Amino acid sequence: MNGPLRRRDLLCAALAIAALLSADASAQPAPGSIEAGVGGGRFFGGSFPSGSNVYFGHRVQADDDILKGVWLGAQISRSWGIEVAVRRTETHLVESAGGVFARKPAVAGFVPATIELVGLWSYPLGNFVPYAGFGLGVSNLDIDVEDVSVRDVTRFCMSATLGARFYAARWIGARIDVRGRATTLDGGRWFLDAELLAGVFVSFGGKALP
Repeated sequence: MNGPLRRRDLLCAALAIAALLSADASAQPAPGSIEAGVGGGRFFGGSFPSGSNVYFGHRVQADDDILKGVWLGAQISRSWGIEVAVRRTETHLVESAGGVFARKPAVAGFVPATIELVGLWSYPLGNFVPYAGFGLGVSNLDIDVEDVSVRDVTRFCMSATLGARFYAARWIGARIDVRGRATTLDGGRWFLDAELLAGVFVSFGGKALP
């Protein structure tokens, strides 16, 4: 008797989940809505070429480390939105070395942080919403060395991103994106880095879509 009851309970649970997913299938960014989110991920560091930094006379690399971020966005239309994104990592600069298992000693603490205004184009597919974007902002390249002129150097940056949102309901969901960034350095050079960030968000306000 337990067997039929267990199968019936499993069937009821499956039907309930299917009904819930079906009810939320139309959840997607609503024009005029505000989105606030927080997440974490991985920072993939770039390098400071020789001559691009007044303190190091040789090439140094930023080590990969944990990334943290928050964002606040506004949906302008069904497809277009903007957001202010803040991201920060605590890592180290290491000696650049060749080889697969080359030793790379740390030479200084390094805390890169960015604030960007990003334009996003979304393509809603039910409650799954892939998007692409382009951003402009500033990078604060905080290098922990004795020379105070090297600390808290703020530079112009630009970025490109690809990602997707998943709406569990109209007001809450999850998001993941990959972002590449270029930050200006001395001598016409660039600091290039990449990021992978996943997080959760809440969305409120706006006009419900039909």
